[in-house]
Amino acid sequence: MKYQAIGPSGFGTYEVEWVSGSPVFTESSGSADGILAPGLVDIHIHGAFGIDFMSATAAEMVQLASRLRELGYEAFLPTTITATPSDIASALSNLPEHEMMWGFHLEGPFISELHPGAQPVSSITTPGSEWDSILDDPRLRVITLAPERVGVLPLISRLSSRGVAVSMGHSDATYEQAMAGFKAGATHVTHTFNAMRGFHHREAGLAGFAMIENGVYAELIYDRIHVSEPSASLLVRSKPVDKLVAVSDSSRATGLPSGQHITMWGHDCVTTPGQVRLASNGALAGSAITLKDAFQNLAADFGVETAIRACCLSPRLSIGETREPKVWLEFSNGLELREVKH
Repeated sequence: MKYQAIGPSGFGTYEVEWVSGSPVFTESSGSADGILAPGLVDIHIHGAFGIDFMSATAAEMVQLASRLRELGYEAFLPTTITATPSDIASALSNLPEHEMMWGFHLEGPFISELHPGAQPVSSITTPGSEWDSILDDPRLRVITLAPERVGVLPLISRLSSRGVAVSMGHSDATYEQAMAGFKAGATHVTHTFNAMRGFHHREAGLAGFAMIENGVYAELIYDRIHVSEPSASLLVRSKPVDKLVAVSDSSRATGLPSGQHITMWGHDCVTTPGQVRLASNGALAGSAITLKDAFQNLAADFGVETAIRACCLSPRLSIGETREPKVWLEFSNGLELREVKH
């Protein structure tokens, strides 16, 4: 069959044959029958379908992986919230060894009280020895922190030197403070535009740094709610093609019916179509989409190549993964997922 895909010669149309479960690409022309992409890799996901990593059992995490595989996921990084060392250690004790779970993402607790989002403010803190066992966990792949906080720059250097992807987010960093974090070893910006100092023409802030610095990966929650299409367009146009990383930031609300009142991370929340918000003030509390939804939104608004790179290829690169894809997705030209190939 002919597919739109990113093959040996870049994005284009290819005839594809399957050899031992892997695609062999031959350049072609004319109309494609569909879209072929490697499996989705989500480096920022808290949960879905009523399951939250912070409270889930190992069996529930396996159940979550099974549901995500049906949606085209190859891998994901279960993501914590800002919490005490004991609560995070408890969650990590239930993180199973599983082919789809490539480690974990520690979001917080070394973040800014000014931009907590739905993160519990009471547990925001600075680095200390009580965190060593978690920070030294070999399964730690990504950490989100605020570079302007006391004691964080040495931590960035310490973690980045052993291959942890350090991401700046939930931060009030100025452009210069973001640059200091980057020079210390930070390589990512967490959910760009959300929960951070915004762009201003006299102070570009962390949002401006994410757009200007070509060496940093920029996460994007593209549910069209967290970030509008024009703002996303600005980010897409400003980043190198391999530096945009789509994430779901999915919460346990994903997949639940609209209008449900749930407790999440100590907050009373309510689900609405495609989103979840704090009942107290209507603020967004994570997302209610999967990376498949983000793929379809990106492909519709910015093209298939952008979607494949941001959802399937760049997330792997951003955490240093070089393994060959084991899962392949076949979409119709109408962007419906037709088949997941293992």
